[in-house]
Amino acid sequence: MFFILLIAGIFLLDYTLKEHTDSTRLKGTKQEILGGKLILRNCHNEGTAFGLYKAGKKECLTASAFALGGVTWEFVRHLISGGSKIAKLGLSFILGGGLSNYFDRHTKGYVTDYVSFGVKNPKIRNLVFNVSDFFILAGTVIWAVSSILPSSGKKK
Repeated sequence: MFFILLIAGIFLLDYTLKEHTDSTRLKGTKQEILGGKLILRNCHNEGTAFGLYKAGKKECLTASAFALGGVTWEFVRHLISGGSKIAKLGLSFILGGGLSNYFDRHTKGYVTDYVSFGVKNPKIRNLVFNVSDFFILAGTVIWAVSSILPSSGKKK
């Protein structure tokens, strides 16, 4: 039950931040905070992460659905088989963030991104993220680490 609530919590946290961003900040505006270390924005991303793959809205939505389906399958498999808590934590992070971004893409046709890092390198400074992106990244790392850790001894 904990992991289901975690997924819902991540989804709701990012959904709330995206709605706040869309309702209070004009698209394309920037505001530096924390001494310029963070930049708040309102960016509507219609493509893939980092613009790496040029695809239409329908293709992005389809690819997102397939990726979420695979992660959901793995999450359910771990729930049923009593998989490691670390793997379930990582998968919960990925699902919470992925579902929030998918919901945005499905309902609005784009994903709202709202934070950048105030660094000197313009390529990094111009990247815009949302909380879901950080959970997806952290979840992927946690899940990957869980797959190389020794098993708890349930199955060999």
